[in-house]
Amino acid sequence: MGRRAVTLCLLLVPAVGLGALGLVMVAAAPPHPGAAGVGASAHFAARQLVGLGCGAALGVVVARLGTRRLYAAAPYVFLAALAIALAVFVPGLGVRAGGARRWIRLGPLSGGAAPFLIGAVALFIAAARAGGPRRLAAAGALLAVLALVIEPDFSAAAIALAVAFAALAGGGVAGRRLLPAAGVLLIALGFGATRFGYVENRIRGFRAPQSDRRGKGFEVLALAHANAAGAAHGVGLGHGSARHRLSSPASDYAFALVGEELGPAARFGVLGAWLAIGAGVVLAARAPGARRDPAARSLCAGLGTALGAPAALHLAVCRGWLPIIGVTMPLVSYDPALTLASGAELGLLAAIVLEQGVRRA
Repeated sequence: MGRRAVTLCLLLVPAVGLGALGLVMVAAAPPHPGAAGVGASAHFAARQLVGLGCGAALGVVVARLGTRRLYAAAPYVFLAALAIALAVFVPGLGVRAGGARRWIRLGPLSGGAAPFLIGAVALFIAAARAGGPRRLAAAGALLAVLALVIEPDFSAAAIALAVAFAALAGGGVAGRRLLPAAGVLLIALGFGATRFGYVENRIRGFRAPQSDRRGKGFEVLALAHANAAGAAHGVGLGHGSARHRLSSPASDYAFALVGEELGPAARFGVLGAWLAIGAGVVLAARAPGARRDPAARSLCAGLGTALGAPAALHLAVCRGWLPIIGVTMPLVSYDPALTLASGAELGLLAAIVLEQGVRRA
C-alpha cells in the first residue's frame, strides 16, 4: 500500500467509524413522546443519518472539485459563510437561547452556522497563500472571530482563531509574528467571555459543583457520575444515566455517553480514531508535493485544527478537565451542521492527497 493510500485510509476510515458510532448512540436513545416525532429516537437517528449521508456526498463533491477551483472560489465561500453566520440576527431566522443567538431555523431545518465559517476561514487563508489577497484573508479571519463573539459564541470564536493561526503558521508565516498576536487576542477573548453572566456561572459550577447543585454544577456532577459508572466497563447501550441527567447527552456530552455505556474500550477507540485522523493530516502536509506548496500546508494545518480542536475540547469537557462550554465532537455528536462541515473538510484533505499523487506521477 502506497503512501497516498495509507494517508487516505487514516483520514477516511476512522471518520466512517466515528460517524457510525455517533449514529448508534443517537439511535439507542429510549423513545419518548414528542410533537411530530421530535423527542423520539427514530426522529433524531433519521436526521443524523441524513446528515452523515449529506456530509459524505459533500466531501466527495469537494474532493472532485479540487483545491485549485476552491481556492478561486474561496472569497465567495467565505462571504457566504459569514452571511449565514450573521443571519442569526435576522428576525424569524435566528434562534435565541441561553442569552445568545447561535442557531438558524428555516422551516423544519435548524443548525449552527459556526462550523461552516470556521472551515471557510481555513480555505480563505490557504487561498491567500496560493496567490490571493493575504491581508484581506487575515482581515476576514478577524471579522469571522468578531462575528462569533457578538453572537456570543466564545468557544467557536476561539476555535476560529486557532484555525486562522494554524493556517497562517502552516503556510510559512513566522511564529515570532504570530505568537504575540495570538496571545493578545486569546487574552482579550477570555476577558470578554468573563463579562457574560452565563460564562461566570459555568466557571463557578466547575470550580465548586457541590455548592451549585441546582445550577451549572449539576451537569459537572452528572458528568463525573457518568465517568465513574463507565470506568471499569460500560453499563450497556441505551442504559446510561447521562441520557436522563444531562441536557443534551448526544450532542454536547456524546463522549461521556459513549464512555458510560460502552466502557473504556470505546473511549480509547474514539481517541485512537482522532489520533489516526491527525496522523493522516500530518502525512498529507508532509507529502513531497505539499512540502513545496505553502497553500497545501496551510490548508492541512487549518483543516486539521478545525476538525481536531472541537474534538479535543469536547473530550476535555466530558472528562471534567474544562468547564462546560457547549462544544460538540465532529461526526460523533448529534450536530448535522458540524457533520456537513466536517464532511467538506475531510473532502478537502482528500483532494490535497489525491492531487499530490497526480503531481508526483
